Amino acid sequence: MRFRNLNAEELDGSVDIPGLRDWLQGVGATDATILITAPPGTGKAAVVGRLARRLGRDVLLCNLMELFDYDDPAHQLDNLLRLCNSQRHSVIYLDKLDKALAHWAQHQPTRGNLEEMLCTFLKDSRQRLIDDECTVVFTGRDLAAIPDTLTPCFDKTLSA
Repeated sequence: MRFRNLNAEELDGSVDIPGLRDWLQGVGATDATILITAPPGTGKAAVVGRLARRLGRDVLLCNLMELFDYDDPAHQLDNLLRLCNSQRHSVIYLDKLDKALAHWAQHQPTRGNLEEMLCTFLKDSRQRLIDDECTVVFTGRDLAAIPDTLTPCFDKTLSA
């Protein structure tokens, strides 16, 4: 999978998400897992940049749809989650969660349930992420496309 290391300022831009300022102020060091959903063009990437600047961290970006560029997406997912657990003092920005969930369900049904795997990761990795000053941010366009069983696994959510 391809990852981009970014300085938080590289994700600067306008944001059209109501309540963002208050939401950002409410994000703390123990909020290790975050879900942001908003329509295209509203500034999800800029929100990740603002969050990273607020926390004093750089960003590691990965498009979750790239899991499917490989013969074994489940193995790539495992590698990605291990990477998340090995980072320190960063914001890991995992984009296109809603699309990846839909694609997985359609093309990888025998590989296990992606939402269950992610929920287990979010719960099991929480303390390690906090200890390592690492925040994992998943983004997507449509909150309705994120299963109701997965959304409570995040420490914080922002939806527009």
